[in-house]
Amino acid sequence: MFMITGPGSPSVYPRANSWYMGANVPGKPRVLMPYAGGVGAYRKRCDEVAAKGYEGFALSV
Repeated sequence: MFMITGPGSPSVYPRANSWYMGANVPGKPRVLMPYAGGVGAYRKRCDEVAAKGYEGFALSV
């Protein structure tokens, strides 16, 4: 999970009290959902997961 939340931590997003963090939904945990580590790192990780048969995903037909 740190791969998702870690890169966005130093940004202003975690401090924002907005819909982007889920603050508009009572009781919902405030979580940064978009990947903030850059498109290059994101694409690399996607390629790694795909090369391993979509490791971590439960696929059905």
